[in-house]
Amino acid sequence: MEPTEIRVAQSADAPAIAALANQHTYQYLAEADRAGGFLTGSFSAPALAAMLSSVPGQVAWHEGELAGFIVNSRLPPARYPPLVQEIIARLPALTYRQRALAEYRWFFYGPVLVQPAHRGQGLLRRLFEASQRALAGKFELGIAFIARENAVSLKLHTQGLGLERVGEAQFQGALYDLLVFPVDDL
Repeated sequence: MEPTEIRVAQSADAPAIAALANQHTYQYLAEADRAGGFLTGSFSAPALAAMLSSVPGQVAWHEGELAGFIVNSRLPPARYPPLVQEIIARLPALTYRQRALAEYRWFFYGPVLVQPAHRGQGLLRRLFEASQRALAGKFELGIAFIARENAVSLKLHTQGLGLERVGEAQFQGALYDLLVFPVDDL
């Protein structure tokens, strides 16, 4: 089941991304469904449109249906929810390749989602590689945070895509792994 189109996400994609993302957030999934992965938070179309206009993301459409997406962003800290603000405040103290994360030209990678019907077919890798190509030369480092409880996503991103753990953050009783990847390493 090959998606018909992977392309740079536009602001016009934000409502479809928000609708799909909100179906797969921790609070709306049954416990059994969380085992397949989940997103943290809730998502509005205007917030996603702002994120998409700050740093290009990617979407995959298959037969008129949104099959998956990567939303990247680099907004002023006050535009993010408290969890992300806390992570931003920690960046000067975290290092990657002997350099503080805050010293890089960085962006946030995520939220990221592939529809369950399209999983296991390499779509996440194709979206990830398309994102890296689109951002090469503009950014040096992508930064992600994934709930420690989200074992499937952690495994996909560390073992499957090669993201490296550089720290952790605790927020409202949940533990998050902080991950990074160099943009130009395909």
